[in-house]
Amino acid sequence: MTATLSVGVLHAEPGTKTRGTVPADLGTLTVDIPLTLVNGAHPGLRVLITVGVHGGEFTGVDAATRLAALLEPGEVHGQVIVCPVANPPAVYQGRLGVSPLDGVNINRVFPGDPDGSPTERLAAWLFTNLVDGAVAYVDLHSGGIDEVLTDFVGYRLTGDPEPDAQTADMAGALGIEDVIFGMNADGGNITRASPRH
Repeated sequence: MTATLSVGVLHAEPGTKTRGTVPADLGTLTVDIPLTLVNGAHPGLRVLITVGVHGGEFTGVDAATRLAALLEPGEVHGQVIVCPVANPPAVYQGRLGVSPLDGVNINRVFPGDPDGSPTERLAAWLFTNLVDGAVAYVDLHSGGIDEVLTDFVGYRLTGDPEPDAQTADMAGALGIEDVIFGMNADGGNITRASPRH
């Protein structure tokens, strides 16, 4: 039987779905991170989906919210964590690339620093509380308030053949024609830091 899925104060027993917020201490303030935890009725692996790393990318927020509503625990194998707003300060103020708290682009400081600036602390919180334990991770971005993008999927190679092949399979399963991949996992954005992790 699948174990209880817990993130902070939220818990989902096997075969249940829980929605709520979990507080994240950023040093100078605390923000509430909205989450949906889907603990499938069938054993399997944990998948994490984050959206709203940048403010103004509202298409993904809508898509993740709709997906979370559609997921039925009785049909899920494993566990799914959906975080539709990973960076509340930026999303709720419609900021495009940087946090209004400290002017930092969170997608350049992952895996973060638990003793750093508010944005670095948020990145560390996301890594510790969400990325840890996830076997597959999807981070949705979209055109922002002033951006138009064509559909594409991107991923980073780690140099380890097995996870690189699994990531390529995940990217291909989406059926999107444009696939962009990086040759290494160096750097501070989430798609680079999570494969290293």
